[in-house]
Amino acid sequence: MDDFCADINPILRIVGYVIFAIKIATPIILIVVGMIDLAKAVTLNDEKEVKKAQNLLIKKAVAGVLVFLVITIVGLLTKLVGGDQYKSCNTCLNSPWNCKLPNSGV
Repeated sequence: MDDFCADINPILRIVGYVIFAIKIATPIILIVVGMIDLAKAVTLNDEKEVKKAQNLLIKKAVAGVLVFLVITIVGLLTKLVGGDQYKSCNTCLNSPWNCKLPNSGV
């Protein structure tokens, strides 16, 4: 299996960077957009709109946390299920900055 992981290491490294970016950016974007919606509702001085925006902000915050947790749980499961055979594959997916590309020294 090490040959398989060595062959697809560059792809796994890119996928790892994408997963890391999604894990960080998605919750931040959802929370910032929710805060902007809440700020708009507060400036309208309409109690109904403020409540609606608060509920939407809570839903977006929960969605942001779920995105982070789902990706983390899937990463943990791949480590547990894959075992030692896929150690280099898991390293490239879960921490791409520590991924060693074959024959490049990187």
